[in-house]
Amino acid sequence: MKKRLWIISEFYYPDENATGHLITEMAERLSIDDEVHVLSGPRMNQSAKIKEYSYVRNGVVVERLRASTYNKNILVLRLINIITLSIQLLFRLLQVLYQGDHILVVTNPPSFPFIVAIVSRLKKTFYSVLLFDVYPDVLIATGLLKDKNPLVGLMNKAASFILIGAEHVIVLGRDVRKLVKDKYKKTENLEIIPLWGDVQHIVPMDKKCNPILKEHSFENNFVVLYVGNIGRTHNVELLVQCAQLLINKSDISFLFIGDGAKKKWLDNRIAELGLCNIKTHTFYSRTRQSDVHSAGDIAVVSFIPGMAGISVPSRMYNIMAGGKPILAIADEKSELAMVVREENIGWVISSYNAQDVVDVILTAKNKETELLEMGARARKVVEEKYTLERIILRYKNLILYDNNR
Repeated sequence: MKKRLWIISEFYYPDENATGHLITEMAERLSIDDEVHVLSGPRMNQSAKIKEYSYVRNGVVVERLRASTYNKNILVLRLINIITLSIQLLFRLLQVLYQGDHILVVTNPPSFPFIVAIVSRLKKTFYSVLLFDVYPDVLIATGLLKDKNPLVGLMNKAASFILIGAEHVIVLGRDVRKLVKDKYKKTENLEIIPLWGDVQHIVPMDKKCNPILKEHSFENNFVVLYVGNIGRTHNVELLVQCAQLLINKSDISFLFIGDGAKKKWLDNRIAELGLCNIKTHTFYSRTRQSDVHSAGDIAVVSFIPGMAGISVPSRMYNIMAGGKPILAIADEKSELAMVVREENIGWVISSYNAQDVVDVILTAKNKETELLEMGARARKVVEEKYTLERIILRYKNLILYDNNR
């Protein structure tokens, strides 16, 4: 018998950010055997061909909620977007949910799980929470809130209410599980399900054939590649310091591909310092993912301190799919650091010291054979452990066909 699943996410196709892409793939795979509905925010990609607010795509019934679409990189405007979107979600859930429905809600924005938890109790439905980021912890780590702010206490109480009532809490890594267990005393129905790499569309490519490197005139350089969101949790400031230290190494370059809250700062800082060894580019189309993830000799994932247990980078798995070694600037006990070390697919720097990072870059530059071996291992690992097919089966069995229910 088919089950009815509602997936609640701010982003969905045609949004091409990581959350939108991952949730779209998840929903479409789950809809093969069951009835899947998605409630999502307004389209980020205003140029997309899909203009309707309600439509069916690849077996998924999609409804876009009407809300404000101000610049999300400006905090006040982002807050307005969240408020208007949350109000719309509340009223729509009260209209469409039936007893026995299953709900999977993503923690971005943090108001969504709270609304789902309340409505689920009223409607007698089952809900599971997918922790992409842990709130309010991520706001404290980025300096947006202080520990003693009254809002932190309220958000912690809301998080406890959400997690205790959830049928399942899904986390992306071991560090997140530890934080949830220690902080919220949540021990039952706490499941680690990692994200996946796009092994179908991302294929390792010879650097010499990469059109993006040719576009930036980097084809003959050793390239440190940064791909993905350039957000508040990401330590791009440290990478700029590294570029400064390497400014006289004309054969080493940094390439940033992405966008986010720190992108404007990054472009301005590069111009202020006259750093000719860094180039930036906004996101390329997802049809060019093989080009993007092959546009470097080593890929860097750089977090600010204190992010262990708060966020697991989805980009890690696509970097692995592209067959590139990872330079992880992250806490020792983070899932990112653990995977890189356990699989021997790169380096981990937990000192957050620019010279330490530079030393690794210089070492990697002179180890071409080792880089190729690390890249090959990374590709093999993602094929064996982190494919969409493997991960979606775990979601299906956990959320829709839980034998303990």
